[in-house]
Amino acid sequence: MKKVVVFALTVLCSSTTFAQDVFKQISKIKNYDEASTALKANLSSMSAEQKAKCYNALVDLAYSKVVKEQATVTSNQMAAQLGTKVEPYDTVGLYTAALKSIEDGVLCDEFDNLPNDKGKVKPKFHKSNASRLYPIRFHLINAGIYFQNHGDEAQSYKYLAAYVESASYPLFNEQDKSKDTNLGQIAYYAGRSAYIAKDYDKAEKYADIALKDTAYAKDAMQLKLAVMQSMLKTHSDSVNYVNKLKDLYAKDENNDALFSTLSSMFLSLNQATELNALVEAKLAKDPNNFAALTILGQADMNTHKWDDAISYLKKAERVQPKNVAVVGSIGNCYMYKAQEAAAKASGKTGRLAPAAEKVIIDVYKTAIEYLEKAKELDKDMQFKNVWAYSLYTCCYRIYGQDDAKTKEYESFVK
Repeated sequence: MKKVVVFALTVLCSSTTFAQDVFKQISKIKNYDEASTALKANLSSMSAEQKAKCYNALVDLAYSKVVKEQATVTSNQMAAQLGTKVEPYDTVGLYTAALKSIEDGVLCDEFDNLPNDKGKVKPKFHKSNASRLYPIRFHLINAGIYFQNHGDEAQSYKYLAAYVESASYPLFNEQDKSKDTNLGQIAYYAGRSAYIAKDYDKAEKYADIALKDTAYAKDAMQLKLAVMQSMLKTHSDSVNYVNKLKDLYAKDENNDALFSTLSSMFLSLNQATELNALVEAKLAKDPNNFAALTILGQADMNTHKWDDAISYLKKAERVQPKNVAVVGSIGNCYMYKAQEAAAKASGKTGRLAPAAEKVIIDVYKTAIEYLEKAKELDKDMQFKNVWAYSLYTCCYRIYGQDDAKTKEYESFVK
């Protein structure tokens, strides 16, 4: 029995000695990558206490790089003021070291807060690492901007996301977060990058953080809605999305973005009763609400109620007279009204009586009036899909294929 106990103690001592040897090995290495490789190769045989000690050694290495490059940046700022020579520094190296310092600090903290061999939790590095690493988080923002300016979206997102994520790391629990005035802004831009990368879970998470910043709340809500909509795949998803929108709207009924999105979803799901109730409530409070008027106009367009649609859209136009989409949509309503009237009047013969032709031509001319107005308003040609083909169609119908006006507008649809 004594032999077994002696053997067990020998193994334990051997393991502890081995772990200490890894720490000594890492402590002698001056290159971060080499030290990191050495640690990762031996992690499986180390205790939590030894892992914390070794990860802290990595933090020391990376942090020393930050201090060195940061000192050069500071002296360069002074040199710029004095007009003396500035020294080159390792920009990417600084940003990489800042990120590695924080990442290794988090891992160190994780193992540092696990029970030691005696079953007790006695963190040795938490306080010192938190106090030295929290202030260098701003380098993650600078890195995001740097890589954005150099066209590397993936790296930019990586650093901005790291800044946002690090705000909630247990390592920094005791830090004064009230002074972090950048979090909402960076969360919004990290969320945008996540959305572009189709990392929708992260995008929504960061949008929710940005929503707490009054300066970015409106943009963050737009982002959140876009993310939620991008995740829709089935009818069930759409129904669940509508329910989430209802909850959000109930808490903020003055939010036009929420109103527009919710009403559009009711429209797409053919939930006419819910749509009418929503819009009527909005118009009862604000009879000239642009979003409500346009959604009613769109709903009537979908059911070919052209006169009703025109009525609502003209009211919307009075609120925003330079809105290309609304002006163009009024023109489209007149065009569709003329086409349907022509088809009905032609009957089985396919011919129009002169009196009916004159009335229909006048409707087409009214359509052209609005479509041309939309064209003039659309300086950057961003809404050609609203007016271009319709304008060409109307001119072709009443002026003919060879008319100069028809040919002019034909060029916009090629």
